Amino acid sequence: MKIKLNWQRRAIIIFAGTIFLLSIILTIFAVREAEREKLIRESEIEEEQQRSSILIIDQVKAIISEAEARIIRLVRGAQIQFYGKELTEVCRRIEESEEIVADIFLVSGKGEVSFPLFEPLFLLPGEKQEIRERPIEIEADSLLKRAETSEFKTKNYPLAIKSYQELMGATSDSDYRAMLINRIGRCYTKSGKHLKAVRAYQKILKDYPRKVSSDGIPLGIIAQYQIGNIYLGTGKKIEAAEAFFELYNGLLESKWLLNKNQFFFYRNKVKDMFKTSTVDTDETRDGKSLMKKWSEMEQIEEDKLRKMETIENLIQKVIPLIKTKKPASSEASGRFLHLSETIGKELHLVSYTHINEHSIFGIKIDFEVLAKKLLPPILDKLPLRKEWHVQIRDEFGNTVSGEDITKLIDPTSLLTFSKGFEEDFPPWKVNIFQTNPGSAQRQFNLRRNIYILTVAVVIFALLFGGLLAIRSTAKELKLAKLKSDFVSTVSHEFRTPLTSIRYLAEMLQRGRVQEEDKKQEYYETITSESERLNRLIENLLDFSKIEAGMKEYQFEVTDITELARDVSSRFQKQIGREEFIIESEMSGQVPKVSVDREAISRALFNLLDNAIKYSGQSRKAFLRAWPDGENIFLEVQDEGIGISKQEQMKIFEKFYRSDDIRNSRIEGSGIGLTLVAHIVKAHGGEVLLESDVGKGTKVTIKLPAKRKVDRKG
Repeated sequence: MKIKLNWQRRAIIIFAGTIFLLSIILTIFAVREAEREKLIRESEIEEEQQRSSILIIDQVKAIISEAEARIIRLVRGAQIQFYGKELTEVCRRIEESEEIVADIFLVSGKGEVSFPLFEPLFLLPGEKQEIRERPIEIEADSLLKRAETSEFKTKNYPLAIKSYQELMGATSDSDYRAMLINRIGRCYTKSGKHLKAVRAYQKILKDYPRKVSSDGIPLGIIAQYQIGNIYLGTGKKIEAAEAFFELYNGLLESKWLLNKNQFFFYRNKVKDMFKTSTVDTDETRDGKSLMKKWSEMEQIEEDKLRKMETIENLIQKVIPLIKTKKPASSEASGRFLHLSETIGKELHLVSYTHINEHSIFGIKIDFEVLAKKLLPPILDKLPLRKEWHVQIRDEFGNTVSGEDITKLIDPTSLLTFSKGFEEDFPPWKVNIFQTNPGSAQRQFNLRRNIYILTVAVVIFALLFGGLLAIRSTAKELKLAKLKSDFVSTVSHEFRTPLTSIRYLAEMLQRGRVQEEDKKQEYYETITSESERLNRLIENLLDFSKIEAGMKEYQFEVTDITELARDVSSRFQKQIGREEFIIESEMSGQVPKVSVDREAISRALFNLLDNAIKYSGQSRKAFLRAWPDGENIFLEVQDEGIGISKQEQMKIFEKFYRSDDIRNSRIEGSGIGLTLVAHIVKAHGGEVLLESDVGKGTKVTIKLPAKRKVDRKG
C-alpha cells in the first residue's frame, strides 16, 4: 500500500507539473497575441485619426489655394499698374468675390506699400509729408511784410485785410492764394467780423481744402476748426457742434494727409470742442441727432484705428520678411507663397506672389472667416467616431474652431492625436480628443484576463479531473484488492465450516465413533457449523441484493425484547463450546415496533459475531435493549481490543478491514457492519459507535418507535 500511495503522489506531481507548464506556455502566447492585437488596434486608431487630420488640413489648404488661383487670374488678366482706378477695381472685385480676403496690398520695387481698398487715416510708416515752402520772392514782397506788420504789430486788421487782398490779385499760385485767404479769415475773426470770417474759411473748404500752410498744417482743418470756434464764440452751439462734427468726419475720411501725431492731436482737439459745444444742447432734437451721429462716427473710428494697427504691423513686421525673400523664376510665375506671423494678439496670415521681378501682390487672409465660417462645415461633415471630438487650436492653446471640450459630458476626454498645418500656415493644430481613452488597452486587459481566467479554469479542471481520475484509479485498485481479500477471506470462512462438517460426517458415516455422547457432540457441531455457514451465505445474499438495489424488508409488529432474547439464546448455543458469555440486559417496558424481524436479528448476530472476534482476552459481551422516548435502542458491547479514532469512520465501508486486523489473522468478510448500517438505515434509524483502543467497543442501534419506512432498502 505504501508503494501505491507513492505512485499516486508521483503521478499527481508529474501530471500537475505538465499541465501547469503547458498552461503557462499557452497563457504567454495568448497574452502576446492579445498585446499584438492591442498594438494593431492602437495603430489603426492612430492612422484613422491622422487621416482625419490630414483631410481637414487638405480641405483648408484647398480653400486657400482655390481662392489664390481665382485671384491670380484676375490680377494677370487685368495687367494692373501700381496705382490707378484699374487696380482699385480689380481689388474691389477680389474683395467682393473672396470672403477669406481681409486686406489687399502691393509692394513696389522701391519698397512703397499701398492698400488699394483702404484710405489710411494718417501717413503710413515710411511715407513723408509734403511741405511746400514759399518762394523767396514772395517772402521778400514788401506788401506781404506790410500786411503782416499791420496784423501782428499795429493790430490794424482792415489794412492787413486790404494788403492780403491786393496780394491775392497779384498772384495766380493756388497754394499762395489759399494761404492769403486763411490770413484774411483770421483778420476778420480778430476784428470781430465773424460772418465775413466764416465766408473766408468756407471758401478755403470749397476751393482749397487740401492745401497746407507753410508749417504743414492742412488749411481745410484750420478753416473747419475756426468756423466751429466762431460759432461757439457767438453762442451758436448747434452750428459749432455741426462744424466740429464735419471736421471729425473729414479726419476719418482721410481728407488731409496727416502724420500719426497730427491725426491724434486734431482728433483729440475736435472731440474736446464737440463736447464743449454740446453742453446744454444734448437734450434738444438737433442735439440728440448730432450725438447719435457722433456715436456712429466713434464706432467707425474704432474700426479704422484697428485696421490701421493691422496695416502698420504688416508694413513694419510682415512685409520686411516678404522683401527678404527674393523671387525665383517659379515664384515669379504666379505661385503664391505663405507667411504667418503673430503680432501681439493678432494673427497675420499673408499669401503673396511676385507679379513681376519688382512688384509683390499680397492678400491678408481673414482667419476669423476661415475659422468661424469655413471650418465648421468641414468638421461637421468629417466622418468621425462617436467618442472622438475635433478641435482646432492656435499656438497659444486657444480654441479656433471645433467642439468645446470643457462642455463635454464625459470629463475624462484626453488628447490622443495632434497634427499641425503644413508650413505652420495657419499656425494651428488639429487636436483629436477621445472621451473613451485607452479603449484598446482596456480591451487588451479584458482579453488578457479572460485568457488567464480561462487557462486557470482549464488548469483547475484538468488538475481536478486528473486528481479524480488518479483517485478513482487508486480507489479501483484498492477496491480490487479489497475484493480479492474478500474472496480469499470468504473462501477461507466457507472452507473452515465445510471442512469441519465433512470431517465429522465422514467419521460418523464410517462408524468410527461408537460412543453416543461423542456422536451427539459431533451432531451438534455439524449443526452449529451448518448454521454458521448458512448465516455467512445469508449475509452474502443480502449484501448482493443491497448492491443491486433489490433488497426488500418485510415489516411486522415485533416484540423487540423477545427478539433480542431469542438472538442471544441462539447465538449462545452456537458458541457455547467457546466458553464465551453473553449477558442480556432487557427492559421490560420496551414497546412493540414494526420491523423486519429477520433483518434486525441478522444485524444483532453480526454485532455479536464481531464482539466475539475482537474481544481479545475478555470472554464476555453484553446485549441490551431499552426504550427512550420515541426511540428504541439495541446495544452490543464488548471489552475487547477497541477501534482507533482514524478507523471508526471507515469500518462501515464495504470490504474494509484494518491492516492490524488482517495481520492478526482474525477471520472476517468486511461486510458485516455494512449490512448492519444498511438494515438500520432502512428502518429509519442510525448506528452509534463508541470505542477506545484496549477498552472495548459499544455499537448501539437506534430505531424510531413510530417512523414509517420503505419496504425497499
